[in-house]
Amino acid sequence: MSSHNSFATTVKSGLLMGLFESSPDGVYFKDGNGAWLAANPRGLEVFHLQKVDYQGKTDIELAAFAHPIYRHAFLNCHISDELAWQAKEWSRIEELMMLPEGGSKSFDVIKIPLFNEDGSRLGLMVIARDVTERKNSENDLNKRSAMLDALITSDGMLHSESWKKVASDVLGLLGSASGFSRVSLFKNAIDATHQPCATNLYCWNASDVPVFPKQHATLHYAEIGCSRWAKDLLNGNPIFGQSHAFPEKERAFLDEIGTKTLILIPVAEGDQAWGFIALERCDAAMEISSHELGAFVAAGRAFGMAIQREGSAVRLRQAIIAFDSAAEGMVITDADMRVVAVNRGFTNITGYTETEVLGHVSYEVDPEHMSAEHYREVTSALEREGRWRGELENQRKNGEHFSELVTFTAVKDGEGKTVNYVGVFSDNSETKQVQNTLHEMVNHDALTNLPNRRLLNELTGHALKRAEREKTSVAMLFIDLDRFKVINDTLGHPVGDKLLIEVSERLNNVMRDSDTVARLGGDEFVVMMDSLRDVEDASRVAKKIVSSLQQEFVIDGKDIFIGASVGISVFPGDGNDVEDLLKAADIAMYQVKSEGKNSYRFYSPDLSDNAVERFQMETELRRAIERKQFKVYYQPQVSLATGRIVGTEALVRWQHPKLGIVSPAKFIPLAEETGLVVQIGEWVLREAARQIVAWEAEGHELQSMSVNISGVQVQRSNFADTVYGILVETGCDPAKLELEITESVVMHNTEYVISVFGRIKEPGVKLAIDDFGTGYSSLSYLKRLPLDKLKIDQSFVRELTFDDDDKAIANAVIALARSLGLKVIAEGVETIEQADMLTEMGCDDAQGYLFGKAVEAHEFAQMLMNDAKRDRYKVKEETQSV
Repeated sequence: MSSHNSFATTVKSGLLMGLFESSPDGVYFKDGNGAWLAANPRGLEVFHLQKVDYQGKTDIELAAFAHPIYRHAFLNCHISDELAWQAKEWSRIEELMMLPEGGSKSFDVIKIPLFNEDGSRLGLMVIARDVTERKNSENDLNKRSAMLDALITSDGMLHSESWKKVASDVLGLLGSASGFSRVSLFKNAIDATHQPCATNLYCWNASDVPVFPKQHATLHYAEIGCSRWAKDLLNGNPIFGQSHAFPEKERAFLDEIGTKTLILIPVAEGDQAWGFIALERCDAAMEISSHELGAFVAAGRAFGMAIQREGSAVRLRQAIIAFDSAAEGMVITDADMRVVAVNRGFTNITGYTETEVLGHVSYEVDPEHMSAEHYREVTSALEREGRWRGELENQRKNGEHFSELVTFTAVKDGEGKTVNYVGVFSDNSETKQVQNTLHEMVNHDALTNLPNRRLLNELTGHALKRAEREKTSVAMLFIDLDRFKVINDTLGHPVGDKLLIEVSERLNNVMRDSDTVARLGGDEFVVMMDSLRDVEDASRVAKKIVSSLQQEFVIDGKDIFIGASVGISVFPGDGNDVEDLLKAADIAMYQVKSEGKNSYRFYSPDLSDNAVERFQMETELRRAIERKQFKVYYQPQVSLATGRIVGTEALVRWQHPKLGIVSPAKFIPLAEETGLVVQIGEWVLREAARQIVAWEAEGHELQSMSVNISGVQVQRSNFADTVYGILVETGCDPAKLELEITESVVMHNTEYVISVFGRIKEPGVKLAIDDFGTGYSSLSYLKRLPLDKLKIDQSFVRELTFDDDDKAIANAVIALARSLGLKVIAEGVETIEQADMLTEMGCDDAQGYLFGKAVEAHEFAQMLMNDAKRDRYKVKEETQSV
């Protein structure tokens, strides 16, 4: 049974089918090729596919059957599916879908990729939950919070200053908080024909919206076809709605000034109509809620009170009128802070009625309910500025605690004496909780809960200021885990995440309480040591870190070993701010990496030059890939028995336009560290395979083409697939391709490497161990690898003819290979004497300058042609003369 059918059968089985059909969420199952297998009723309803034969069709195909408005959604599904496949773990995204009937819906989408045992794609499960209502609630809550803050701030501004000074700012607050494009304040007037009109006194508009048209700075209601507005506004009735809902003449005027949504809020000076506030939205039509309308009415009343205040000293009555209908709590006290009146909002929030609090000192300024310091802060602000605004913790009648945002304003008489206080407050509990959650999310790493870069910068900034005052030092330890990427790639991200959590715990355990451990991201951590008297304390901590992380980790029953490279910078010597210290510590850490890892070192200025050179080299290396500056050279491998060329080794060369030929010893380590070696190695492998095919077409026969493989390539989960793909793409005979790996690659995650090369060997690809004898191979692992050849390192060949130790090692390697049934090739052969001695020992093949240097493909082809005409002795004579 195919994996497709097996998967479909599983989906339709028993209890699972019942849950699948009745789920309120859209549930979809697709096969490994993206074709739909099954979808529950809710899932079909989302795309209106109830009458469509969807099974076996992909998202792209279904886009042709569905309503045109869903085509974009299907294309997005196709893209996000592929991202989930590539991530190889479940993913979660939020998607907005437009609806045929207008409007949109928000969906919380979870995509779970499933794989067969061989790593191929089995199927994809998609769960789409409609979160439109929640999103609308969140948006509404945010909007309410913004409007509340704007109203409170506006009220304070209108009470503390002349309304004319703050009118533009208040209009801006209302517009920004509500999302309107233009907000204007108009004053009623009578024109020359004795008809009602209104003059635009103040106007605010969003940066991307044109200002209110100058030709309509005075609105002549009759001329613009809006006489109804004058009547309703004079009667104190607001006018609001979307432009398309207005009568024809009014709609024409709104179209002329670019208004899609309009609200007109009457402003009254006492009992007289004074003017109105106009709020316009120019980019799109929008629904207007009763909450918004009530808030704007309150704003209109606040303006009316501020306007009336300048002509009347009855400020208390104005405050009562302005806030009588507001949802916010309001309390009015006498000069001794004793309550004389509260509004309905006060009772709704606190649970106390006006009767229960009359005559009592207002809770917000009661010294029995706040610290002496806080009480002095409030009272001194009221005495000095006549106003105090801040957050307080209060208690409802039922005992529940809540946070409130309070504004207290002093009301003075004509002689400047305080006669009353007006307090306006709102329940800030939910907003406070959201702020705390956001603060935690913004400042801490989600995985380890350690401070992130943002919080580290903040804490280090404070530490640097303190160190400057106290003449102490601050040390920054930049920690990069060794071998973490290999573990993450081979054992999976869940194991990698667990490892990072345990690393963070170990780091915390070796730190002082005053030190800060932060995670920058990936496998990079930073320790900030504050108030250092002795810089050597930093080195002692670095030693502890390296030692702690050397000890084995046990994750999901597996023993995992890593190390750490630690770079140290010290304030003030290595930098004066966070950025400079992090940069210096990072440079020092990279120096540790280049010197063998698993250690630490302090930053020194000369390291910056190396870092700049390394950065430039990395930049050039990336460009080299894009600009095709790499070439493959081929060095002959000869049979020591016949002297004939039997194979070649493909060697990559970087031909830089300015630097010339760059040594692989210089750029390959950097390529491995940055991961670029994967692209380079794949390109070399493909070029080598193509060249084998090309030479065979020209009549040149070779037994093998050797290609060096980096450990970084092998550790990638799709390396075997890459090799298969290149063989198919080029038509190369697998038996002609020989992959060379070093002993160190085998020793790192041996079981995984053995399984990878087991797959590669299946079609007939050969495998050789390069530089044999220079590493620390375990013979038990060596015999389990599907090897074909051992390569004797040139370090043992160089002094072979006069160094007994090298001779003994070469003999041992050849004997070992014979016992395992492997061929042996020696590299670095430069003299006839070396070749003869290797022949006597039983070595099969050799390569080195004796037989030829690495050359370009066309030169190597000429070598093959010449080789067909020469015998072994002639080869020796010619190479010896060279």
